[in-house]
Amino acid sequence: MLPARNGRKSFEGLKVMTERMPIIVLGGSDRKPVSLPERGRDEHPLSGYKGADIRIHGRPLVLELIRRLAAAGCFGPIYLAGPRAAYGALRSDAELIPTDGGFGDNIRVSMEAVRLRHPGTHVAFITCDVLPKPESLALLVAEWRRSLPLDMWFPLVRAPERREKLGASAWKPAYRIAESEGGEPVAVLPGHLVVVDPDAMRLPFIYRLFDLGYRTRNRPIDQRRPVMVRGVLFELLFQDLLHLFSLRAPSLTWGVLSAGLPAGRALRDGKASRQTLERAVRRMFVKSRHRRRYPNRRILLPVVDDLALALDIDTEEEARAAGGEMQSTA
Repeated sequence: MLPARNGRKSFEGLKVMTERMPIIVLGGSDRKPVSLPERGRDEHPLSGYKGADIRIHGRPLVLELIRRLAAAGCFGPIYLAGPRAAYGALRSDAELIPTDGGFGDNIRVSMEAVRLRHPGTHVAFITCDVLPKPESLALLVAEWRRSLPLDMWFPLVRAPERREKLGASAWKPAYRIAESEGGEPVAVLPGHLVVVDPDAMRLPFIYRLFDLGYRTRNRPIDQRRPVMVRGVLFELLFQDLLHLFSLRAPSLTWGVLSAGLPAGRALRDGKASRQTLERAVRRMFVKSRHRRRYPNRRILLPVVDDLALALDIDTEEEARAAGGEMQSTA
């Protein structure tokens, strides 16, 4: 079901235009309250299994999200990655993948399970603490299909220039990027939906990076960058050592850092364009052999206007603003 060489779709690859794709709802926990930036010093951060602990109209948050994913009509099967103790008793349209590690480890366990069941397909991920509308999800996936062939699709969400319009989420850090080369930067928040071609990606590196990214997600970019560079450097060097043993050029460390560091500086300084980031992310995340084989495929980071995709629930105040209440499953 993957596009043919040089970006042309094969006959089999056309099926992806109409088929539903598997999606994994990440339902892990924050072991301790998340670290908030200075802007959020008066907020009350949450910990625990938010998908089960937060109730929306009396139902666990994750069940409301799964209902919306099913109603969108473009996802299936739906999988829920999380611990059996928190989610095993829930009745839903999702199949549970038992896992209770860190964020990157939960992605790895669920990715391995889904790839065994759906080889050669794109896989979507969404966190359990956002509530986009079904019609918005359907429009987003339709846009993804029109943009194929892609290695990864990760929407960024346009943020209002006046932060108070975000209400209880006004403390969340935003970034500034230009939607085109030479354009005026706009404020964006990261979305919480991603679609990947697993066969294209440097998965061990991604698991490590997502683990670090999740732990530092609410810090300003100038604080996140050194933590993440230090955190992934050992992984990069180890992978390059494995390349040596398999008689391949040990170029991973240099390739990732030479792409990632300039992109990080541009993002920190508000001078990054969407296209610059897309090229850097593809060089960092996509296997070099895949890039050579499919030079016309790309990473796409579209800027969209669905704020619900960016407003994950990290605090008690955000839970209440979403119409939720807390009920611990501990």
